[in-house]
Amino acid sequence: MLKLTQYFLRSFRPLLNSWITRFVYFGSNVTIGENFRTDSIPKIIIDPACQLHIGDHVEFRRSVEIRVHGTAQIFIGNKTRIDRGVRLLAANSAKIDIKDGVRIGLYSVLNGGDSITIGNKALVSGFVYLQTSMHGYASKDQAVQDQGYDHAPVVLEEDVWLGTHVVVLPGITIGKGSVVGSNAVVTKNIEQYQVVAGIPAKPLKDRK
Repeated sequence: MLKLTQYFLRSFRPLLNSWITRFVYFGSNVTIGENFRTDSIPKIIIDPACQLHIGDHVEFRRSVEIRVHGTAQIFIGNKTRIDRGVRLLAANSAKIDIKDGVRIGLYSVLNGGDSITIGNKALVSGFVYLQTSMHGYASKDQAVQDQGYDHAPVVLEEDVWLGTHVVVLPGITIGKGSVVGSNAVVTKNIEQYQVVAGIPAKPLKDRK
């Protein structure tokens, strides 16, 4: 009985959930590729003018949330795995483009008021925050929440690894093959193959 239960949890349930997901979110602006697997039905909220594409051989863990608003787009590449509790938000005219073979760790947030690009085989650990929007705060005569937002894109090139609890601020590009240590706050662009850490993140060495 235990083995049958384990088989169901590992094999049949993700397949069943993928069929239900296809049925629930069937429409011209949502496409799901071959061999999609999900541990639970993802929460998808998508406006009519938006687009969501999930590639082939994609895996979702439990409680994934996807929101696409305005005229935004989200593309999830082939052989990508998105862990439990991840939240993807694309708004305005932003594009979140997650390339092939990406891994996104549990409870990470991609906040796409502007565009976010994640290159092939990048690793995003758990509890990471990619932030493309920042509240205006210049005027002391208005509450911060009433001063709107400034937006700038975030780019992670291929083979980047972000450690746990990393925060990446708007307008940042992290170069190919770079490694960002846990708990770092990235406030400046990072060159290719650099290893950085700290608040704010600073170079420690280069990958050989």
